[in-house]
Amino acid sequence: MYKQTPMGSSNLIWRATKNLVCDKTGTIVAKRNPSKRKGKMRLSIGICFMVLFMATRVNSFVGITWGRQQSQQLVPSMVVDLLLQNKIPALRLMTSANDIIEIFSATNISITITLGHQAFNMVNRKDLAYIWVNDRVKEPVNKGVNIVEVTVGSEPFSSSFFRETSKTYQLVNVLKLVRGALNDMGLGYIRTTTSHGMDVLKLTKVPSEADFRDDIKTLMLESLEFFNQTGTPFLLNMFPIQMVREILECPMEFGFFDNKSEFKIQDGNVTYRNAVELMIDYVAWAITKAGYPNMKIMIGQIGWPTDGYPHANIENARRFHKGLLKYLASNKGTPLRPGPIDVFLHSLSDENEFRSVFGAFQRHWGIYEADGNPKYKIDFSLQDRDIYPTQAKGLVTMPNRWCKFDGDNSDKDLVNKYYNFACQEADCTRLEEGASCDGLSDDSKISYAFNAYFQKEKQKVEACDFEGLGEITAENPSVGICQFPIEILALQDQIGKDNSISIRI
Repeated sequence: MYKQTPMGSSNLIWRATKNLVCDKTGTIVAKRNPSKRKGKMRLSIGICFMVLFMATRVNSFVGITWGRQQSQQLVPSMVVDLLLQNKIPALRLMTSANDIIEIFSATNISITITLGHQAFNMVNRKDLAYIWVNDRVKEPVNKGVNIVEVTVGSEPFSSSFFRETSKTYQLVNVLKLVRGALNDMGLGYIRTTTSHGMDVLKLTKVPSEADFRDDIKTLMLESLEFFNQTGTPFLLNMFPIQMVREILECPMEFGFFDNKSEFKIQDGNVTYRNAVELMIDYVAWAITKAGYPNMKIMIGQIGWPTDGYPHANIENARRFHKGLLKYLASNKGTPLRPGPIDVFLHSLSDENEFRSVFGAFQRHWGIYEADGNPKYKIDFSLQDRDIYPTQAKGLVTMPNRWCKFDGDNSDKDLVNKYYNFACQEADCTRLEEGASCDGLSDDSKISYAFNAYFQKEKQKVEACDFEGLGEITAENPSVGICQFPIEILALQDQIGKDNSISIRI
């Protein structure tokens, strides 16, 4: 088994840097060509070592993302244990996570933190950028946290998630300010980048016709210039299930590497039989046309949801990841970009408070349930073993108690009132069309909603009242594949609880 290096790279970077050397001061120096003028290309010492180190990588790299928009979050120390036990070398955090970041000290886990759009105004001047970098990066690094990247914004030019705002136009300026602050504080080795989704591209029939959308092309070119100057990969978030169903409108089999259909996409002499290679080459063509044929593409998020969408289920998620990891282990790459591909799987666990306005499935990307149980077999080591990942240990769970509807439909308005209330306050995405609980009877759907709210409120007796419509039961009301969950307790809730809770050692 080869060692995965958290920094990430590919043989493309090696070809781009094979004529560079580091002098004694850590400056990148271009080897002199006698036929040309003498000169040097100088970068910071941090970028020098980063680029030359990345150039030695020959194998694909796999990390994972972790979002924390959950009513009861996994205890951070348990997440550290999950990563170490499963030999996952890197974690991409969806925020700066300054409240928990120190838990990763001395673990050697490579950490990426995110500066969200909402914080752009906090770093839009040099002095403000210094304050943010000092608090959110330098201090944790000084305490032993292995921060390797700062992601500025998340899909800032997406046509789905964000509309045109002043913050969008601040992106490159904020990137430069954060980059400058890192360099000045001796943290030049830490990458600065932003992530993009597939919707930065025009909709075209084949990859070779790909280009960036006209309304953001200038902004994209500015971003690419920055990435090129700093040796930073293009960070792509990609979700094949959406691409296949909503954009390509083709058989879902095309989303899997073991495509069992006859469907394929022909682009000149190149044949695509799965969505992942197709999507990467769409972006590769756009980058190439922009003048950067050797810019590395890193996958910042890729996954398959297990609920809340047609074809989103545990078996399909297992099948997709098995095929993906086998493909990555082959170091095959794509027709346009052969070689290793660096990937962050999305994501560690479900997030029952993530915005569902763009789809119920957004809360169900987790490889783990919110309670720390793995949903399916997956081998993070790229050895294609038929194994479940390590289960989270030390979890504190609430008692085996559920809230259900008592079946009294005499006042339909009252029932509907509390059904809607429960689903506004808690997560009812599994009840939506195509989801795992879609087939429940009306009464069972009401029970599911009541229980979701009851669990979110930590099983408080009054949280199962609903003006007499709810009742607490010790009998699990789950039906078939529709599971009525029992929540875990967050760390801050574990103090002072009685012996009715159970601890998984």
